[in-house]
Amino acid sequence: MFKGWSVNLSIAGSNYASEIELPVPELFRTGLGPILEVVFWSKLTNRWIHGVSDYFVRDLPEGHVQVTMGDLAWVRQVVSRAGTVGLIECIEDLEQCMMPSME
Repeated sequence: MFKGWSVNLSIAGSNYASEIELPVPELFRTGLGPILEVVFWSKLTNRWIHGVSDYFVRDLPEGHVQVTMGDLAWVRQVVSRAGTVGLIECIEDLEQCMMPSME
């Protein structure tokens, strides 16, 4: 496990940060220390986006989706071809992947 900070960019005023432990390395380092997660509200997708360095399984509340650094290249390609609709579809796909399989 890695210890660091989750920073919520959608809180008014200064950035809101809370200490967390996640099984993935930091995204980057600031004066605050290692940043493991960046969270923000997306009006476009109507979801809370949790950006992390690598995929791991976790339960997030409804309306929250995890996006990894590796997902960004795929998202960028889809958006370049399909625009806003492509972004929304990518987020929906990522959200579906987060759900446990019904085997």
